[in-house]
Amino acid sequence: MDAESVIKRAFVSCPFDLLVDKYLERLLETGINPEVGLNRAVLNRFAIHDFVRVAAVFRLNGVRCTVHGPFTDISPGAIDREVRKASMGRLRLAVDVASILGAGSVVIHSGYDHQQYLCAEEEWLENIINSLKELVVYAEDAGIRLMLENVYEPDPEFHRQIFAEVDSEALAFCLDLGHLKVFSPDSTLDQWLDAVGHRIGELHIHDNTGERDDHLPVGQGACDFDSLFAWLEKNGICPVLTLEAHDEDAVFPSIEALGRLLEKYAVCS
Repeated sequence: MDAESVIKRAFVSCPFDLLVDKYLERLLETGINPEVGLNRAVLNRFAIHDFVRVAAVFRLNGVRCTVHGPFTDISPGAIDREVRKASMGRLRLAVDVASILGAGSVVIHSGYDHQQYLCAEEEWLENIINSLKELVVYAEDAGIRLMLENVYEPDPEFHRQIFAEVDSEALAFCLDLGHLKVFSPDSTLDQWLDAVGHRIGELHIHDNTGERDDHLPVGQGACDFDSLFAWLEKNGICPVLTLEAHDEDAVFPSIEALGRLLEKYAVCS
């Protein structure tokens, strides 16, 4: 598939501050549709009117977008009630911003860290299930779909239990194969697909060698994208496709690599 077709089909990760400070004109020139990142200081630095202004530019130029919610310090399953409350406030704000920008979905993280919650996993799991049930209702009212991404979870069991308890079309799975490779080395892609593959709504697409979360273009690491895309084709699943190239020079190699996968496998064809 040629680069222009991939650009129309996929999204490219871009933090909101970099979008405003550097990349907006370039996105308009290339036709790239962003997954707008709200992490770190974005929600502190920018006010609602800043998102309204960018939303107007998007509408005028036919730009589609998704949103990646904040994740640093965000813990919707936190044991501390006040931390959980603050986290939920930030996630609700991310849904509000997504609605303003005209996005259809917001990627969120569970906030699980096995070193923090090793002795409190059951409490953490109960908390995040309750938090997500609440957040799903908020997202549904805004017409937004939540995409729960895998990050530091060692295997798919937490996701399996969460999706079993929060059985709503407004909550889907964002599969990050790069995270699976480097953060969940003792589990396999097949295990994740067997457990929660039916809930896949989005893919985060980047590569690594299994040593660290490098966010390389597809093909420059060891992630098995062929097996993933073959499974998606076989099961007729058509997810949102987001390229997470963290280096500007990796964006177009990532687009080209995704084009080769989409040529080889009939995903969303």
